[in-house]
Amino acid sequence: AMPALRSLVLSARFLAVVILGNIVALLLLLVPGVNIAAFFIVNGYLLGREFFEFAAMRFRGEEEARALRRHYAGTVFLAGLLIAAFLAVPLLNLLTPLFAAAVMVHLHKAISVREVARSSRR
Repeated sequence: AMPALRSLVLSARFLAVVILGNIVALLLLLVPGVNIAAFFIVNGYLLGREFFEFAAMRFRGEEEARALRRHYAGTVFLAGLLIAAFLAVPLLNLLTPLFAAAVMVHLHKAISVREVARSSRR
């Protein structure tokens, strides 16, 4: 289990990223057409980042999980876009945390298998 103080620090750091991302999205809200893209890009990044790191930290250390997310940033972002699309559907969005956790656990497992295969080829 992660210590409560460390968990609080990680949550505060993520809150700062969420605020910054949403300020940018809010500024783009007034630009027609761009506002929809901004919603999906910001939420895809934020949801992908957090849910992947939380899933990865169940099996790895904090730094290793962050490094893995950075290495597979494109894949994690695309999974985050999938979660953001799920979030955009009324009533279905109530299940977003369950869906996001399941997607990211499966993604982490798939990436872990890929990492093992890649390291055995060396």
